[in-house]
Parts: sequence; C-alpha cells; structure tokens
Amino acid sequence: MRRSLQPNKQNKQKLHGLMLVPLMLLCVEPGYARCSRPIQVPVSAYSYTVIVKANKFSGILPDVLSAIEAKSNCKFVYTLVPKNRQEILFETGQSDLLVTAVRTVRRDKFGIFFPFVQLRATLISMEGQFPPMHSVKDIIARSEMKLVVVRGYDYGPAYLAIVDEMNKLGRVLVEPDPTSVAKLIKSNPKYVTIMAPTIFSGIIQSEPLLEDLVGKVRFEKLEELNWTDSGVYFSKITLSTSDRAYLNAQFEKYAKTDNIWKSYLNYYPPEVIKIGIRPREVGH
Repeated sequence: MRRSLQPNKQNKQKLHGLMLVPLMLLCVEPGYARCSRPIQVPVSAYSYTVIVKANKFSGILPDVLSAIEAKSNCKFVYTLVPKNRQEILFETGQSDLLVTAVRTVRRDKFGIFFPFVQLRATLISMEGQFPPMHSVKDIIARSEMKLVVVRGYDYGPAYLAIVDEMNKLGRVLVEPDPTSVAKLIKSNPKYVTIMAPTIFSGIIQSEPLLEDLVGKVRFEKLEELNWTDSGVYFSKITLSTSDRAYLNAQFEKYAKTDNIWKSYLNYYPPEVIKIGIRPREVGH
C-alpha cells in the first residue's frame, strides 16, 4: 500500500508552529531589545548643558539622556571630568559616549556620530571694546587683542587654524574651562574668545561672579566659522555593534521630537539662539 503524502493532524500542528516562529520574531517590539550593560558617560559641568549639585546631574544633556533612559532599557552612568579628559577617555577606550561634541574628522576615527543640533562658534568680546570683527584678519590686525581658548575644545579645522595662527603670534592663552575664560575677559577687556555662544551665555547667567557681564558681551560671526553638527559619539572601541545600533535607534526617536530644541529655547536668550544654534538639518 502506498504511504499517504498528506500530513496528519499532528504534523500539521508542528508545521504551523514552525511557520509562526519567524513571524513572531519579526513582530518583537524594539522595547524588548536592550543595552547589554550600563553605558559609561564622562561629562564636564558647564553652563546649562550639564549642572552638577550634590552629586546630582541635571541640565540639557542629563535631561535628554534621562528621557531616553525612561523609554529604553539603557542605563547611563555619569562621571564628572574636565573637558579634555572626556576626549582622552573616549580615544583610549575608557568611555562609551563622547557627549556635547562637535563632529570632527579626528573624532570620527573613534566613534559613530549622532547629531542633535547645529551650532556655530562665534567671536566673543566685551561690548564696545573693539570695532566690529568679521574675519580672522580683523583679529590679527588688532595686535593688542589676545585669544583665550578652552583646552580640549575643537570646532573643526577652521577654528584650529585660527588658534594656530594666533599662537604663532604669541597671542593665545589656554584655560581649563569656559568659566576661567569668562573671568579673564571680565578682568581684561583686551581678551576675547571663540566658542559656542550658548556655553558662554549660560556661564554668565548661572555664575554669580559673572552675572554682571549679562548684556555687556558681543557675539560676532566670523567668515571662517560655519555651522557644524553637534551631538554625541558612540564608541567604536567599547560598544558592541548591537549596542551602537540600539542606542542610535533610541536617540533617533528622541531627536525626532522637538524636546531638545525646546530645552535650548528655555535656557538661552533669543539673540544667542539666533546667532549660535539651530535645529539639525533635515535628512539626518
């Protein structure tokens, strides 16, 4: 007798079950994914970006990460370090994220960049101290002017070229943080700096000893300095491919809301926003 080729009831059930497996896998919600371990995030406290009081972290960046943390299975662990230390830890594979970072060719070697906003570094000086400045040539022409910069800050090749040129002229001072820069400018109006206006504005609004500078400083665009992406780097060294992909997906969800932009609008005056920061370009 020839054996029937028709599957019996039991085999039908097995076959049906096997067919459902890939379908079930496709239907798994992204929320079931997770970061494989706590994500290490060294931060530098300055302005309204990161505020540290009694070992508690707040400000724009921690608010963003807390919102992402609440919607995902990731835990962000903060460590307070100087700005230049952030860079060293990231490059040597001792941290997972490099935060509040402008995109540069050097940083691209060590991490995958995720953009949150675009910013523009500007020339910052005491109001009325110098005639209007439009380019690096104007800065060089004022021989009495000295440029104060923050160690570890990098706004791209044009910024580094300006610092290098002024350094060759013996007219560069390097400080460990933006607060020290603001104090120097307050004590000596011949000093100027180049940095993101949001950073400088936030410092003079939040530091009691610098509050009298509010309304007395000038932010000027320089021809050489254009808009550049600012955001977060995911480490190529310490994070697995799956962790990077999951983090990128979670950050993208948050970035598609207007919460980040609202945070900047809440913290900074309109004139600072207008000259120094704007939403990231469509298409990221």
